[in-house]
This record gives sequence, C-alpha cells and structure tokens, in this order.
Amino acid sequence: MARGKLEFLSRDEIERIHGTSVRVLEEVGVSILSPVVSQALVDAGAERSGDGKRVLLPESMVKAALSNTPKSIVLASRDGKNDLTIPSGRLYAANGGEGVHIKDMVTGASRPASSRDLKDFAILVDQLPQVDFFWPMVGALEQPVKLKGMVELDVSLRHTTKHVQAMATGFDEARHMVEMASLLTGGPDALAKRPIISAIECPISPLTFEKGLVEGQFELSRAGVPVVAMAAAVAGLTSPVTIAGTAAQVNAENLASLVISQTARKGAPFIYSSDSCPGDLQSGSIDYAALEAPLMRTAAGQMGRRYGLPTMVTGLGLESLSTAIANPWEGVPHISLQAAVPSDLGSGFGGVDQAVGASFEQLVADAWVWEVARELIREFDADDDAISFETIRDAGLDGKFLGKRHTATRFKKEFISIRQPAAAAATRARDQERGGLLKKAKKEVEVLLRREGQVVSKDEDRAMSDLMKRIRKGAGTGHG
Repeated sequence: MARGKLEFLSRDEIERIHGTSVRVLEEVGVSILSPVVSQALVDAGAERSGDGKRVLLPESMVKAALSNTPKSIVLASRDGKNDLTIPSGRLYAANGGEGVHIKDMVTGASRPASSRDLKDFAILVDQLPQVDFFWPMVGALEQPVKLKGMVELDVSLRHTTKHVQAMATGFDEARHMVEMASLLTGGPDALAKRPIISAIECPISPLTFEKGLVEGQFELSRAGVPVVAMAAAVAGLTSPVTIAGTAAQVNAENLASLVISQTARKGAPFIYSSDSCPGDLQSGSIDYAALEAPLMRTAAGQMGRRYGLPTMVTGLGLESLSTAIANPWEGVPHISLQAAVPSDLGSGFGGVDQAVGASFEQLVADAWVWEVARELIREFDADDDAISFETIRDAGLDGKFLGKRHTATRFKKEFISIRQPAAAAATRARDQERGGLLKKAKKEVEVLLRREGQVVSKDEDRAMSDLMKRIRKGAGTGHG
C-alpha cells in the first residue's frame, strides 16, 4: 500500500543519532531528582556519576528495556467503541492539553479557564467522531495544586467514554489515578489489561527528570498504565540548535524514560514522544509554527519507528490561521503537512496562542478540517490492478478512460472530493466568507453542549465522589 508520509533522516543518520544517544546516556547520564527512582535505577544496573548528581545508563539497560517493552498497545475506551490499537497504520488524533485561558476566536475575548470549561471540552470530544481520545484541554485552575490533577481526571472520566490521557505529579497522585480508573474497569488488574487512561510524563530538557513527574511515571508504570515520554526540547534554548542535535537529545531522553518505566515494571507499556520545536532566539519563546517543526517531529517519529515503539510526535491544529479560513478545505494544506509526520498519535485540536490557550470553536473547526486532511494519509492501492496496464493499453487505443471499468470501480476510493463533501469544488466555491468556518463551529458548539450528560452510572458516580472526598480530606482542603 502507498501512503503519504514524511521522511527526514536517512538510515545512516538514524543509526548515528542512536549511537550518540547511547553515548550520552553512558557518559553524561541523566539527572533523576527523585532519590527513590534514582536508587531503583542503580539497583537495576545503572551507575552514579563521579559527583553523584547523575545516573549513568549503560547500553545493556537500554537494550534490555527495548527488548521488554510491548511493541503494540491498546489505549482502551470505556465502552470499547473507541479502542485505539497502536501502531495500526493510522494516525489517531486528540485535542490539545492544559491551556490556562479560554479564547473566543470570533470575538477575540479571553478569560481564565476552569474545571467547568474542562467539562464542556470533554462533552464536545465525546461527541466529535474526528477526535479519537481526550487530553484535559484546560487545567482546573480554581483548584488547589494538590487536587488539580485528580479533579481534571475526575471531570474527564465523567464526561467522555473515550480514552483519557492525564498527568501524575507524584507517587500519591498516581496511586489515586489508578484507583479512580480501576473503579471504572473492575479493578487494578482489569485496568492493566484494558487501560482507559494513559499519562503524559515529560522529561525536562536537557536530560532531567523532575521529582514529581518521574515518581508519577514510576508508579503508573508499575500499575501497567501506558506512559507517554513527551520530551519538549526547544532547539537553541534547551537542546542543540540543530535539528539533528535536538533529535539525539530527545532520543536520549526517551530512551532514559523507557528504562525508568521498565525498571518500575518489566513489560510496562510505553509511548515514544516528542513535542519539540525551534525556539525564537531573539525573544526566548517557543515557536510551534516554525517551518522546521514538522521536520523535528518527523525525526522523532523515525527514531521511535527504529525501535518499533508506538509514537506520539505529531502536533495537529490550525491555531490563529483559522480566523481567515472560510471552509475546511482551506485549512487542509496546513494540517496535511502535520498529518504526514510518522506517528501513531497526535494532539493539538482546539489549542490557540501557542498552546497556552484553548477555544471551543477552534476545537470543532480543527476537527472538521482534520476529517478532510486525514484522507491524504490513508492507504492507496499501488498493486498491478491499481496501476492497470490493461486500462492504459485500451485507452491508448481508443483515447477513453471515463467509460472503463477500472475508472467506474475505483474513483470513489481514490479521490478526496468524492469521499468528503467539504473537499468538493462546489462546496469550496459556495463557502467563501473569511472567518466563516469559526462562526459555523461556534454554532455547532452550542448545539453539542445542549446534549450534555454524564457517562458514568449512579454507582460509579458515588464511588468516584467518595474517592474524591477522601482525597480532599487527605489534602486538608475539605469537601468543596
């Protein structure tokens, strides 16, 4: 099968980056800011650096970790209707995550985000067939820091049956997350077999694992919850300014994260990930829209493929470009390049302002554009029947393709404009209002949110509420 895809690194370059990464882990090592996790690594065969501040990971540990890690993972949905098996040859898409403000893309107005907004995003994602899994789109910023992550997971699980990606910031929070997810799966063993949650646990570039995040990762891995090692290097600021240098560092961070998960539990599910991009060296800011960003993501995807690991390296979404777009077709050129990055999972729908903010209408608009853009990376036949020497031969004699059987039986599958009405020339000619896509999306948001409803049973609701009360009491925050 033929498929639209990007490649950036040659085989030799992939091996050079791998070799450099292994050398970095052996000679430079990583900073593990959790005494418990760093000691577990040493007990498993790692060494401490001369000054005792870093953990050196020998190649043998990396090889063992790669050998033990599952090469296929099921990210389960609550009802089984939206299970995601990765790798599967397709790209599954999600919304963005952890925005701190809500932006109305039609009026331009912004306000702080809250758990009520998170609830609405979960309701929208549950109903949008183009969105395959859910990140907490915004933070529960009104909550105490100790409760923020659990409130976000609680709200998410109550309002979508789709797979949820969370984030744990410590041993206790990770245990609570496992306990909550287990309430909905029939226990911890059932959760490990069909994980309805996974977790983004980020290495901190360069080569550092923050205490809370790495302890959360360790505990979740012990429970069999898939961990996504989302390295977020900023080239020129927190990683080498070159794409290849950043790829080597990000690869080292992912391999170190892999070793951590496998030290916690042999066979723990793991997803290779990068959200890296160039930095603006004048302002010191992140530039997710940089032309080189898809190349950096492609390099990360190729490295993950080199190890046979499931990957999450694609960023998806239009951001501020949507304000001038009239219809989904006009957004396709922007998302199609992102879609061609070699990855099993991607995220970003609904994100605005360099992913710091979130927008309801942006989420819907991105989903609509994705429905068309993902057609570009579907499988195309390239066998003898698809090429059809006979059809070319016959048409060479009579000059006609339109009446041939080959044309009649294949045109619906082959062309996007036939499969997707939004891609048809007539639709593109009709919908020409600048910013019209967002206006339509805003109306759709209103329609979808009127269908609001919890997706947990009364017994599940009671059990989740009791757990949250106990967690609040333990955190000393009462029952608010």
